[in-house]
Amino acid sequence: MEEKIWKYILLNGKSNQLKVKNPVFDKGELISIDDLKPFNKKDDDGNPVKPTLADANKEKRKIYTEFFKKPFKNLLVLSGAGSSMDVGGLSMWQLWKETEKKYKIDKTEENPEIDGFKIIREAVKFESEKKNLEALLSHIEGYTKFIEDVEIEIGGVKKQLSDIKDEIFKLIKDKCTIPAPSENFPHKTFLEKLLQRKQTNPRIKIFTLNYDLLFEYAATEVNAIVVDGFSFTFPRTFSGRYFDYDIVQREGSKLKEEDNFIQRVFHLHKLHGSLNWERDKTDQKVKINNNPDKPLMVYPRDAKYEDSYGQPFFEMMARFQRNLRKNNDTLLICIGYSFNDKHINAAIEEALNQNPGFRLASIDPGFESDNISSSLNEIKKVAQESERILLTSESFTEFAKHYPEIKTYENFNHQSINLNNG
Repeated sequence: MEEKIWKYILLNGKSNQLKVKNPVFDKGELISIDDLKPFNKKDDDGNPVKPTLADANKEKRKIYTEFFKKPFKNLLVLSGAGSSMDVGGLSMWQLWKETEKKYKIDKTEENPEIDGFKIIREAVKFESEKKNLEALLSHIEGYTKFIEDVEIEIGGVKKQLSDIKDEIFKLIKDKCTIPAPSENFPHKTFLEKLLQRKQTNPRIKIFTLNYDLLFEYAATEVNAIVVDGFSFTFPRTFSGRYFDYDIVQREGSKLKEEDNFIQRVFHLHKLHGSLNWERDKTDQKVKINNNPDKPLMVYPRDAKYEDSYGQPFFEMMARFQRNLRKNNDTLLICIGYSFNDKHINAAIEEALNQNPGFRLASIDPGFESDNISSSLNEIKKVAQESERILLTSESFTEFAKHYPEIKTYENFNHQSINLNNG
């Protein structure tokens, strides 16, 4: 007898829930279903019609269009690793596989195959079954700091653990370097729609946990101006005060009567750093450099929370928290964020609990997988009851394509949430 597996493809309170039976996904896209509920379509003779994949997508996009169609005074976007995967970015699991490949030495006539990655894990007593690169890097860093920076040998080559950590950091940097796409890509499509808001509204604020330059490339493509916390002089140097500036048109304007804000301006906050940031060794200032030897980035490991309290990361994080607290109609759209960062989760939790004018949407094709974070699981529970939270199974590419125009905000019910488990 065939097992019936039902999975949500959308959650938005008690009245807006969609489930599909035996869904099949390919690279985040739903490509096959056996059934859909609720679904009440009938043919001309009054007989029930079997729902198709097109029906499921149509119903899903109809509901989230209703959610997004009205504008919010403050529109925020949080972009995680999943948002870059449609453009060649790698997941943490894929970065694990790339690291494993780096330290594997193939078998030759003289030598057997060597699993150098296993040697590294054994050296720091990393016994976890989970292929979690962040946990392993935390283990390596803890071992070098508090036990010993031991020397290990892989295929006749001896290396210190600290050198191996730096090698893995470089691998992450190289694999996260995504060239400018030659065709349309979701960041461009999405940004083009976001920037259609009236320029008199608060500027769109994008917060990204990614190191890549995809939003910068998108801005170039749509002829937008990015306020990113860096000066407009050379070299471009970081100061949080630049986020408080705006751009107005002076010629022909009546500055005494009104502010003539120009169109197509948005704020970009890179919470974990960027491939083109570096800290100047002389004056310690953070500057833009298109090809730095050591980019200023918060690498995945436990110490990333400590890193976040240094500048410029503290400034970026403080602004994220401040914007979530604004009690005047705020929407946060999370794209490809897995809810695995405790400091990010804490800020979102506070907004959900303390800010009645706050709503949350999460766009993630994996929100119904078996290995989601405990924090996302908590959000799912609340989304089953509260219309303030929307979860939908959609890739960034498809979401950007179907993201609707925005109009006005309505009030929704409030329910407490706790994300401390994540």
